[in-house]
Amino acid sequence: MIKFFLVATGLIIIGFFGVRRISKLPSRYDRKPRHINSWQALDQGIDPSTNDQATT
Repeated sequence: MIKFFLVATGLIIIGFFGVRRISKLPSRYDRKPRHINSWQALDQGIDPSTNDQATT
């Protein structure tokens, strides 16, 4: 009976660390773009109309 609880506890611990490791992997869609367009700048709180390239 004690062996069963030790094995069950061990499997739970191994499963916990396995899920934790998988959840830390970066998603392929979470990459940052090399160049930020005006829509992405607005999403990040940057006003694209105040940059050096804007001509008004």
